[in-house]
Amino acid sequence: MRLPAGPRRTGAGLGLMADYFISYTSSDRDWAQWIGKELEALAHTPHIHEWEIKGGEDIYAWMEARHDAADHVLCVVSDEYLKAPYSTLERDAALWQAAKNRTAFVLFVVVKPCRLPTLIDHIRRCELFGVPEDAARTRFREFMSAREAPAMAAFPGKVFAVSNIPIRVPTHFMGRDHELAAIAAALKTPTPPSPASGGGSGWGAVATLHGMRGVGKTTLAASYAQAHRGDYRATWWIRAQTEAGMRADLVALGVRLGWVAADDKEQPALAAVMERLRHEGEGILLIFDNATDANALKPYLPPGGGCQVLVTSNAQAWRGVATPVEIRVWPKTVGAEYLVVRTGRADEREAAEALSEALGGLPLAHEQAAAYCERLEKSLGDYRKRFEGAPARLLDDDRDAPAEYHDRLTVAKTFGLAIEEAAKLHPAVEPLIVHAALLAPEPIPLFLFEQGRDKLGEPLAEALADDGLDEVISALRAFALIDRETIVDERDPAIRTDTIRLHRLVRQVAAARRVGDARELAERALMEAMAAVYPADARDDPKAWPPARRLDGHALAMVGGDAAPPAGAETRASGLLNGLATYRHCALAAYAQARPLYERALAINEKTLGPEHPDTALSLNNLALLLQDEGDLAGARARHERALAIREKTLGPEHPDTAESLNNLALLLQAQGELAAARPLFERALAIYQKVRGHEHPSTATILNNLALLLQAQGDLAGARPLYERALAIYQKALGPEHPLTAAGLNNLAFLMEAQDDRAGARPLYERALAIDEKALGPDHPGTASDLSRLALLLQRQGDLASARPLFERALAIREKVLGPEHPQTVMSLDNLAGLLHDLGDLAPARPLYERTLALREKTLG
Repeated sequence: MRLPAGPRRTGAGLGLMADYFISYTSSDRDWAQWIGKELEALAHTPHIHEWEIKGGEDIYAWMEARHDAADHVLCVVSDEYLKAPYSTLERDAALWQAAKNRTAFVLFVVVKPCRLPTLIDHIRRCELFGVPEDAARTRFREFMSAREAPAMAAFPGKVFAVSNIPIRVPTHFMGRDHELAAIAAALKTPTPPSPASGGGSGWGAVATLHGMRGVGKTTLAASYAQAHRGDYRATWWIRAQTEAGMRADLVALGVRLGWVAADDKEQPALAAVMERLRHEGEGILLIFDNATDANALKPYLPPGGGCQVLVTSNAQAWRGVATPVEIRVWPKTVGAEYLVVRTGRADEREAAEALSEALGGLPLAHEQAAAYCERLEKSLGDYRKRFEGAPARLLDDDRDAPAEYHDRLTVAKTFGLAIEEAAKLHPAVEPLIVHAALLAPEPIPLFLFEQGRDKLGEPLAEALADDGLDEVISALRAFALIDRETIVDERDPAIRTDTIRLHRLVRQVAAARRVGDARELAERALMEAMAAVYPADARDDPKAWPPARRLDGHALAMVGGDAAPPAGAETRASGLLNGLATYRHCALAAYAQARPLYERALAINEKTLGPEHPDTALSLNNLALLLQDEGDLAGARARHERALAIREKTLGPEHPDTAESLNNLALLLQAQGELAAARPLFERALAIYQKVRGHEHPSTATILNNLALLLQAQGDLAGARPLYERALAIYQKALGPEHPLTAAGLNNLAFLMEAQDDRAGARPLYERALAIDEKALGPDHPGTASDLSRLALLLQRQGDLASARPLFERALAIREKVLGPEHPQTVMSLDNLAGLLHDLGDLAPARPLYERTLALREKTLG
């Protein structure tokens, strides 16, 4: 069968009535028929073989006749279509005609995600998949509409300045050259293909400026648009905070460019604008200002890669959509330059730097400060003094808010609104950021809120349960109110702590939300939480030191200074003071810093709890241990004796705390040479620990170790050795092979073996102990210095003087630095090094060391 060919309308345009041969495969039948009905609605004539061929007729003859007579061949494209034999024949024939002499003869309408062959991928097409029917209809009719030349074409060399930028870039815009370059680089890099596109083209180049409020993201975006206005034929500002704003502003762009009429309904007009941006977006920059997050923006990002898109947002999670460009606060040099130029006070640069630092580098705060100084004719130094006295008032002064940008919001209102918006995402947002703002201005470990939440009161404690804390942190980060960072421990890189940090002005604004009794209640709750979380015993357990390091500044700020603790929080305050002092005493060997903290804890306990309370005894015990390490044996003895008396009276003669005091007093007596008086105390402490804590407890091992030291000092080497060996075995089993107490056990056993003339057996024990303490205590700790001295003495006795010398020198350097030049252990190191130099025959440097040793001993002993 051959159908007569109708009159061919050579060059029939898409906007004229035309005959369309619909090329499709059976799996896309429904799409072909839908497209046919749409063509009829546009007054075209579609030819679909299932509509025209009756049973028994020749489909190949029909295809040849209609294909040859049609004005256009419309291919309904899918993966199935691209593989089918008949459709391939139809498509190739149409492409041949289009290539020879029939321009625009073939049209591609893609109905399923697929990858077009390279030879046809360049041809403009209409994609109908993945959108509702109304949007698909709009796309198709836009695709089929006639293209008319504009009434007047712009000369290509002339800048086509379509723009609706709503803000003026400040006169004194500065300090953002690096960020402007980063934006330009980001807008040259298209985003990866979107999964929703089936592997086809994704969005074009998208860059997101993110950072805290008031840092100048919007102003920076406007500055970029102004600086690059000659690079774009249209620069369009879109209010991205709401979906309604994005829709309205995109349609307004379409009206301005003549793509849609002003009275078109919004939904079809928006679909038409998005389709035109897909295919004709080259030379257009879209600026989505104040976008809430990536998911809200995705439906309004034009696909296809034509447009460039610049986004400003407080949220930080953009990597799946855009190239993020973080906008940070100004360094104080830039902030000072702004203040100087903005106020015209070139002679106040030093004051400007100090003020910029006080303002935390936040550009909005700098503008408010400059406006205040200009309005009242005050110096930058005067403003800083007033700011430090009443930051909340100055941050919220409407008279100094920027009039031309940032919606005339002050710093206080900016952050206050952000807190309120974040609080809509989770009820714990506002109380948590207020509590965080009352802490010290440094990273806050999240474990403080995880482990101490029960002390923060309801409803906050319950709201932080399970994954509540993570949700709160996410909400605060979404509004750029906090930064989250992971801090690697200074001693052990394997230990990492999640923390949050508040900008100093966010702290000021958040803290101001609690005043009077409400603030005092929050501060007391924080002290309760800190006391509950702070490591209970940082004396002998290095595992307690990393969390103590992270809490140190916050705990010290709570109890620092001479102010009395809040009423009802005295016990918690003394506990924190003891913890802070113990960390400095044992972990840092910072004795001078530890002493006033111990003394304050003792004074609080004596006043609040009384002179005979167990907590008072604990403070006495801790202070006595420090005094003993400082070499003040007399002062330490009096406090040990008093602590023991309190514990025996209040806790009983067989309490573990009583045993602790017995042990500590015995050590003191031994140091004073009173060996006979020390021994029964050690034996009594050992009996208590064995009874109460068991024979395999580390406390029992400590007494065994100390008693062995005493026996050795009394010359009973045979009696001492099994005690040392038993103590070491307990330490290794209970605490592990790299614990400082294990190192102490190794040192003591080695010392005994050396006394028994087994120097070869002692050396590896000394070396192992040194390695443990260098790792656990650190290379500059007095304990490490003691290990160095012991090993050096052994090497000296073995005749290895060259190896001993650097160990003696290092031990002396540590003790001089940490303990001071007149400490007994420093004097011992001086004497050791002088003796080694004498043995080496190096008499010239040995003499001043001997003289210094002699002078210090004469001063101490008389």
